[in-house]
Amino acid sequence: MLGILVALPWELKSLTRQAIPAGTCTAIGGNILVAHSGIGSERAYAASVRLVSQGATALLSWGYAAALDDRLTAGSVLLPKRIVGVTGENHPVSSEWHRRLYQTLSAKCSVGTDPLVESVVIVKTPSEKQALAQRTQATATDMESAAQARLARERRLPFAVVRAVVDTASTCIPQNLMQSLAPKDDISVGQVLGNAFFRPTDWIAMIKLSMQFNAAQKTLKKIRGPVLDASQVYLDGISLKVTSPSRA
Repeated sequence: MLGILVALPWELKSLTRQAIPAGTCTAIGGNILVAHSGIGSERAYAASVRLVSQGATALLSWGYAAALDDRLTAGSVLLPKRIVGVTGENHPVSSEWHRRLYQTLSAKCSVGTDPLVESVVIVKTPSEKQALAQRTQATATDMESAAQARLARERRLPFAVVRAVVDTASTCIPQNLMQSLAPKDDISVGQVLGNAFFRPTDWIAMIKLSMQFNAAQKTLKKIRGPVLDASQVYLDGISLKVTSPSRA
């Protein structure tokens, strides 16, 4: 069974119309579980444990990422071959699963396979992104994939990451957005709009970020079906290997 991790409600909406409260997981198909974790590594790890406890045999990190490389534009597809943890540890993804996903997605769009690095806070400014890129040689970052990778390694489960770029390397995250994180680390749209009213200097940045978000969301919805189909083929192949009798 495929277990998919998302951190944000919008990432969830790119997969399903079902409402899944943060901190829970739900089946969205006969062989797919989705966990809505909320932002951050601790929640991502706990949600991944929940997926496995409910029967997931392969783990997929799905959603948005921030670009650290100027060549990546909003909506770019990321299929990293490895994840770099905050302490520098490397987590390779499952090579066969990655191969199937790459063959499927590269026929439809450009796909980046460079490392994705873990960040423990939202990387807000171009200078912060540049520093992280220089330190790790990664081209993008998120806050949840490494935690799921650690759990996959501990449980010896297949693991893959599919992300779409939201904010580019030159994008600065508006201060009012940083102040609008709800208690569960979701983003309160009402508070964003309220803060923007009192910070007109953030309006242009918010408009730019909104356009980038729309590009990323469009990408995720476009590749959803191909990713799920390719992942199912991969899981079916694993199942056949496990159940096929050995030959003398």
